[in-house]
Amino acid sequence: MNLKVLLRIGIFLLFSFLMIFDYFPHLVLKDIPKTALTIGMISLAVVYIVINRKTEKDCENALIGEAVFIFYMLVLIGLLTVMGGKSTVGISLNNPVLWFVLLLTIVDMTVRYRKMNA
Repeated sequence: MNLKVLLRIGIFLLFSFLMIFDYFPHLVLKDIPKTALTIGMISLAVVYIVINRKTEKDCENALIGEAVFIFYMLVLIGLLTVMGGKSTVGISLNNPVLWFVLLLTIVDMTVRYRKMNA
């Protein structure tokens, strides 16, 4: 495994912990402050961005990675909701802001994909 893969896994794990902590604040992760998880996730993301150099192949991989992350996020939100959790900050599949941001992300990804293949 190279460093990029490990950083991606770290970002996914920290994001998952933040979501679980948001949906079940009284059950899990009592000893880990939310701020530490947030700082950790942002730090890993910044290191990943600095290390990641954009070539054409990397742009394709970035689009695939973003699509996987969006799918993972939606499945995680759905799973945590089905398990009986309720977001303390209002993240849910019924939130129109979530769908608006998702729509903007998909439009951005589509534009970048078309530019790449033009």
